[in-house]
Amino acid sequence: MTRLATPTRSEKSRGWLRPGLIIGLIVLALAIAFPHLVDRPKFWIPNIGIKSLWLGIVAMSLVFLNRYVGLLSLAQMTIAGMSAYGVAYATVTLGLSPWVSIVFGLMIGTLAGYLVALVAARTKAIYFLMLTLALGQVFYSWAAQAVDVTNASRGLYPVPRPDLGVMNLADLNSFYYFALAAAVLCYLLCRYVATSSFGLALQGIRDSPERMSALGYNVNRYRVGAITFASFIASIGGVIVVFDRNQVDPSVVNLNATLDILIVAVIGGIGSLLGVFAGGVVLSLLLNFSQDFTDRYMTLTGLVFIAVLLFAPAGLAGIGKQVQGVKDRVLRKKKSAPVLEPVQEPPTKPSEEELTTEGTQR
Repeated sequence: MTRLATPTRSEKSRGWLRPGLIIGLIVLALAIAFPHLVDRPKFWIPNIGIKSLWLGIVAMSLVFLNRYVGLLSLAQMTIAGMSAYGVAYATVTLGLSPWVSIVFGLMIGTLAGYLVALVAARTKAIYFLMLTLALGQVFYSWAAQAVDVTNASRGLYPVPRPDLGVMNLADLNSFYYFALAAAVLCYLLCRYVATSSFGLALQGIRDSPERMSALGYNVNRYRVGAITFASFIASIGGVIVVFDRNQVDPSVVNLNATLDILIVAVIGGIGSLLGVFAGGVVLSLLLNFSQDFTDRYMTLTGLVFIAVLLFAPAGLAGIGKQVQGVKDRVLRKKKSAPVLEPVQEPPTKPSEEELTTEGTQR
């Protein structure tokens, strides 16, 4: 009977020193130090830091569905907007406490995602994408007209950043670290769900729903669960949105906002849960600084989007693997290239004159 070899201490330490983990820790350290590194904190923290975080959280919910379920949803910003409307309605209209308002907003967003899942879970590919987009535009039209609930185009305001007891969100630095903690929590939660038995079943359904159905798995039920979980993640982003803007209006859920989330996911890496934050930083920088160079900042954003699709299909998070793949192909070509050996010419036969001369000399 053979015994399985247990990893040594050095092998365990090498497992912890994976490049992805090291890069993640470096990025986290930079994110923590960000408020102390910028020269104008009142500009950089809300316009770049906090906006990149909530864009990344909402885009992470989209990436989770695409990576582990094989569904591309365009309703994630709409769900985040519903959560933001829930927080604002509970705060402005109902006058509830901050904690209750946050829980209420998370419940509204998650419930909305569950209802979307009941409608869209039986579809896939382009049909799922178009259906989620249509549902998002339906909510946008309703929010722009429902005066009694959403205050129509004027929106619900003011929604001040509250004092949660353990942290006063009215302080800009505290609010940034609140958003950063929420982003880290969402990432860890997505990774945990992805590696659980539920997540493994989702990946099996992504690869072959017919085979998983034959094995006894309820495919639609698992898809509904995944969409609902992704909606909860997007709802967390919606809570940060409403406190970041101090209000909520239909522009939060319009078509431009929906496309922004898709752009963030593609630029960062449609298959990377961490890459979305890089995409959020890129889009935030474009929105804040592109107008200094051109009036057509949307055109510039589109050109960046196209450039990423052409030269880095896996997004910014996949550039490292892409470069490594190019190096591996070059090395394989060098190893497989035939080595040319010098050709030795056969000895030439002496002519008759040379033989006669040689005989005479002898």
